[in-house]
Amino acid sequence: MSMKTARTAAAALAATAMVTALGACGTDSGGGSSDPAGGPVEISYTGWVPSAEEVVDVWNEANPDVQVRYSPVANGQEAYPKIRSSVQAGDGGCLAQLTLDQVSSFVADGMLLDVSEYVGDAEDLFLDWTWAQVSPGGATYAIPQDTGPMAMYYRADLFDQFGIDVPTTWDEFATAAETVHAADPSKTLTYLATDDASTIAAYAWQRGAQWFEIDGEAWQVGIDDDASVEAAEYWQGLLDSGAIATTKRWDPGFYAELNQGTYLAMIGGAWNTALIEENVAETSGSWRVAPMPTVDGSDATANSGGSAVAVLKGCENPEAAVEFATWLNSSDESLAVLTAPDGGGLYPAVKDAPEVAAADQELEFFGGQDIAEVFDASAQNVNTDWAWGPTYSTTDTGLTDGLASVATGGSTLPDMLAGLQETTVAAMQDRGIAVAD
Repeated sequence: MSMKTARTAAAALAATAMVTALGACGTDSGGGSSDPAGGPVEISYTGWVPSAEEVVDVWNEANPDVQVRYSPVANGQEAYPKIRSSVQAGDGGCLAQLTLDQVSSFVADGMLLDVSEYVGDAEDLFLDWTWAQVSPGGATYAIPQDTGPMAMYYRADLFDQFGIDVPTTWDEFATAAETVHAADPSKTLTYLATDDASTIAAYAWQRGAQWFEIDGEAWQVGIDDDASVEAAEYWQGLLDSGAIATTKRWDPGFYAELNQGTYLAMIGGAWNTALIEENVAETSGSWRVAPMPTVDGSDATANSGGSAVAVLKGCENPEAAVEFATWLNSSDESLAVLTAPDGGGLYPAVKDAPEVAAADQELEFFGGQDIAEVFDASAQNVNTDWAWGPTYSTTDTGLTDGLASVATGGSTLPDMLAGLQETTVAAMQDRGIAVAD
């Protein structure tokens, strides 16, 4: 089966044009692409894809003149503060993996290098909307890596135990959640992650929300728009009834809960495949993947996560860095590893992902299911008009703090979004960014 990705319309990310002025200090030349001492060019690369080191080794063996040094980190939350402080100190290195929602913020903060002159025809390789995400204002700062079309991972054995069918809509999902809770209060159908802001954004995204877009010469901020409030009220209702629990998705204890069957299902992007298989191996064969539940009358799904390999300000070898990043994210030999469920499980951002053996496997962990079919379908129904704002790193922090308050009962999801709307607008205005009334 082909791993082809969706051929959707280009995203409405021309809205990020205003980031250009904010990120002007990120367009320095960054130095040349050759080592004056005559030795091999060295490129540093920080990221968190499990199989990245294996792919880097393949590159290094084939390219003795351009050697890449890979530094693994657990996730972006761990990496971003270190990346920012290193760039500010003038020793940030060359390449760093960033989630797509962070690119515009890093540009606005002067952390990335304009590498437009080095990308050549690379744009033609990637989905239009992902290229727009890495090219705010028209200048390119990164090479797209993957997207996160969403689906529902679930325990087929536990669904059978509780006598529930796989829900296809969110109404059916709520009914199933109430059924599980009534039968066994120690288990829930799923959870609300209080340390994963991207999921909250994705639920709003699916319903057609537009958190950031341009209105004339100013930004329109819609974090508390009708679609976002609808999503917030839905999940708050499940929390209030006790039908779902809160947890910390990135806490080591999460996988113990998943392994024990505390949660019957999780909603997430394709990149979760490798993490689940690696961390709950004892439940192999019990898992399946189904389409993300939808709002009645709509086929729309959403994107959670997705990333790019960005070129940091101060990189001394930008041309070589771009060459490697493009190869990493588009070549057959690299994607064969990165897209494998045991190598990263990435859903690539290229327009036509190559025929990869991993995409045709009937995976034992998922009961022999070819899960790529589910993610292919999801990718084709993602709304690609979604945009991230130039101060989203601040918004993301506020969202994470708000979720922590929701978990303790100090706030509700609708109230949190209303407060986040106000603080986001204030943060943008403090930066001199025009915001529409």
